[in-house]
This record gives sequence, C-alpha cells and structure tokens, in this order.
Amino acid sequence: MFKIAIILGSTRSQANGRALFNHLKLIIDQLPTHSPIHYQFLDLANYQLPFFDEPEPPMANPHRELPANQQQWLTDMASADGYIILTPEYNHAMPAGLKNAFDFLAFEGARKPAKIISYSDNMRGGQFGAAALVPVLQRLGIVVLPKPTPIGNVPQTLQSNGHFIANAPLSKRYDHALHQALSEITYYTTVLTTTPFPTD
Repeated sequence: MFKIAIILGSTRSQANGRALFNHLKLIIDQLPTHSPIHYQFLDLANYQLPFFDEPEPPMANPHRELPANQQQWLTDMASADGYIILTPEYNHAMPAGLKNAFDFLAFEGARKPAKIISYSDNMRGGQFGAAALVPVLQRLGIVVLPKPTPIGNVPQTLQSNGHFIANAPLSKRYDHALHQALSEITYYTTVLTTTPFPTD
C-alpha cells in the first residue's frame, strides 16, 4: 500500500482551492476499493503553523523538538510516498502559508514525487504560483513531475462541495486533466517507491 498526500496549499477560509480539494475527494471516492494507493487529504490551515522562526535550518537540526501541530505536519509529509500540491497564485508566486509550511521541512520529502495542480479564478490557472513552487520543492529533494496541471476559472466551474456547476464549459476538460494528474502521480509514486534510487 502506497500513500499519496493531497495538500491544499491555501490557508484562506474562502480559498477557491477548497472546491478543487473537495472535487478530488469525489474522484477518489469513485476509485476501486482494491486500489493499492491510499490518499490522505491535508488541509494546510488545520496545522496552524506559525511563521518559521527556528535558530537553525531544519536540515542542520535533525533532532529538533517541535510542538505537536508542527510535528504532525512533518510526520504527515514523511509518511507519504508522493504528493499532489494544490497552489493558487498570489502576486505571481505561491501563497506565503504554503512557502512557510515547506520551510519547516528537512528531508521528509526527499526522492518522492510531487504533482503540482495550480488554480485561479481566471483563465491563467495559477501558472506563476506553480512556477514559483518548483525550485522550493527541488531544494527539498522532491522529484517534481515535469508539467503542472493548471485549473482556471474555478468559481465558474466548481461548486464549493466539489461538484461541477451544471453546463460549466470547462468541466469536461478539467475532469480529464484531473484524472490524468492522478494517474501520473500514481504511476511515479509506484515506480519510485518500488524501485528507489540507491543511496550510500
């Protein structure tokens, strides 16, 4: 059994990404029950992470002791074999809360694959948020899949419960794109978990 963590990267209470987050839950519920993949949904807001303020970088401080909520974030990331990261775009970058969450990490995600799904309330689909996230993940040793999946016009396409709005013009395109994203991360998670890169 492999585990893929699906991370909602916005901490806003009215985040457009929550509809996308809920839509992925609906897709997962339709998968065969004998699937070898377990999906864990991580809402970043639930961890209530403060702004990172430690005396040393996490990679240089492997034995640090953290409050329970911060340690839970590290534990959840470490226990996953792959990731789907939902990110919006704020001023041509990722949200501060998402960047801050990754600043807490050391080697929890090293050599594990990540699929970026960016989103927005316009047609651009959060592309600059995805682009800004890539080097952060690479610095942490995470294997970023080559092509992000952009989902635009979220409020015009998805209801808050994750269901498509009736007759939304982009629903078929996005349904295909999201199923493809799940197939990609499932494939790479399986490959990298069963045949890991040899280490010293």
